[in-house]
Amino acid sequence: MKHTIIALTLLTTLQLGLAQERVSREEALKYAAIVGADLKQLQETPIPSSVDLKQPVAMKDGEFGGLLLPETTLTPETLAKAGDKIIPVGQLWLLRLAPMTDGAAVAKDKLRLATIQRGGETYTLPQCVLGVQRTSSCGLELLVFGKDKAPLLKAALKPLDVKQAAPLDIDADRESDCAEITVKILGKYQAKFKVTQSEL
Repeated sequence: MKHTIIALTLLTTLQLGLAQERVSREEALKYAAIVGADLKQLQETPIPSSVDLKQPVAMKDGEFGGLLLPETTLTPETLAKAGDKIIPVGQLWLLRLAPMTDGAAVAKDKLRLATIQRGGETYTLPQCVLGVQRTSSCGLELLVFGKDKAPLLKAALKPLDVKQAAPLDIDADRESDCAEITVKILGKYQAKFKVTQSEL
């Protein structure tokens, strides 16, 4: 019953997938406010994170979705200083989706599961913190964190030169029973990784 309620309320506008339909800024702001209502939960993540709830980006497809929130301190200068220390760049909240590793969804016990309140009901969603770190070969990689300090996955950051309205942006392409998402950072870098349906 809980999953049905989610599909009929939050899921209808906070979604990600095949159609790559972007949620309007007005709608995205509403959902950013919902996930940001519990400040302690928002910030008590495996790596330090303080996101900007006024610059959300969300996408939708059916009952699946994703909400991307950038760090308040995210700038080109911040990324330029990336080294061994992980630089937080934002959070990705997933709706009926989970990141993939080794061709399968990340196990539930490895995800950071956050709760949100809406209309007197409580819902559980995966909350992934995103960070950037410099590799031993001097490249940059995107790290996706679940509940632990070790990342769930790493993805190479590749150069990009585009204009984007928000510090973080997201695209998605459906591939059978999964989707490849592209996270774009400041219009300067992009990284790709896959997500698939979650049992949550």
